[in-house]
Amino acid sequence: MAAIGVILASVREVRRGEAFAKWLLELAKSHTNLEAELVDLREWPLPAYTYGVLPTGAEKLYVDGSLQSRWAECIRGFDGFIVVTPEYNRGYPGQLKHALDALYQAWNYKPVAWLSYGGAAGGSRASSQLAQVAVELKMVPMREEVCINLIGLAVDAQGYPTAEFYTKKAQLLLTELSYWTQVLKSGREHHPR
Repeated sequence: MAAIGVILASVREVRRGEAFAKWLLELAKSHTNLEAELVDLREWPLPAYTYGVLPTGAEKLYVDGSLQSRWAECIRGFDGFIVVTPEYNRGYPGQLKHALDALYQAWNYKPVAWLSYGGAAGGSRASSQLAQVAVELKMVPMREEVCINLIGLAVDAQGYPTAEFYTKKAQLLLTELSYWTQVLKSGREHHPR
């Protein structure tokens, strides 16, 4: 069983991403080898990264018994991630950048997939930028992604997308993430850092 963190990136009072994250959690239940859990960044008000350049393995130098320490423990507990992110001004939310920058090794050698949302581009510019950040964190970004165009989007009473296209894309994302989670989990176990 692989533990998947579904990271809800928007911390705004009114946000579409919460419904999309819950939708993914529901869809993940059909994958018997995945156990998905919501990680809401509203509950993790991490400060901006203010530390200097640290040598590899130095996370323990700046992660103490505080919020960052609990954040590190949370992220270490997952085998892979799906980031649910809006596109704000052709980019992703600052709180997400803080959450990513707060750690290094806890992200290493784990797959990450995106569900982005926004205007005509469906948030794809945000996920494209995040893929570059993920590579720098030694994560493995998935090719499959879900990019939801909010213009004219049909949703049900829970705010879940009703178009079959989005469900098929999400199921494909979960299938690919499941595969890569197992491959990378095995790699981490057989080749410890």
